[in-house]
Amino acid sequence: MHRFFVPDIDATDRAISLDGQVARQLRTVLRVESGEHIRLFDGSGSEWQVEVDRVDKDEISTTLVSAVQSVPEPSTKVTMLLGLARPERIELAIQKCTELGAVRFVPVISKRVQGGNTGTPSAKRLERWRRIAIEASEQSGRATVPKVEAPVPIMDAVAEVTENEPMLCMWEEVTNDSQPLSMALRSLDASASSLSTLIGPPGGFSADEADAVQQAGAKLVTLGPRVLRSETAAITVLSAILYELGDLGG
Repeated sequence: MHRFFVPDIDATDRAISLDGQVARQLRTVLRVESGEHIRLFDGSGSEWQVEVDRVDKDEISTTLVSAVQSVPEPSTKVTMLLGLARPERIELAIQKCTELGAVRFVPVISKRVQGGNTGTPSAKRLERWRRIAIEASEQSGRATVPKVEAPVPIMDAVAEVTENEPMLCMWEEVTNDSQPLSMALRSLDASASSLSTLIGPPGGFSADEADAVQQAGAKLVTLGPRVLRSETAAITVLSAILYELGDLGG
């Protein structure tokens, strides 16, 4: 059954009107007809099944049929801090990590931003990233949509996050202060309900940045001897976190 994100649904009103992009897709792409059922979710975790009543040129009228049990979210809320890279790399990381269950994305500006200042996304690009998160939630069955925030300087993001939850910083260098991902995950407080992971840009973090991040309270973590692209690292790390914490096939 097709699913669509529709914010601000009033479930007390059984008549729900759909317009804009959702209505266009239903009418012109899927060619829905009266009597068909679809599902709507508002991004907060609630989901409903509705029946199409009427398909007009600019609006589709539906009637709420019933609430639907939504797909469970991971028990640990994971925030992904992504070093700015080429747009297609960030887009892939957002898409796949949304499917896996990330709850928040924070692009971070560091010394080695790919493309220099041009790596900072425009408002249009940021809106595209948010749309990708919505579409990935629709596709994967999630009834929540992760937040995609505007880019911030790396240490601002680190300070805000480490004040509230553990942080794992992926760093390609192996030092006395770093540890394998498996060890870092097993050393986490079992009662922690949230966690963040920091993925560097292509080229990684500088030694000064890694030291500052560690001093702020993050753990330096290695992913082994192979060099991974930033988007591959993001997907790999989130998968490992969810598996270790029992939220991926556990």
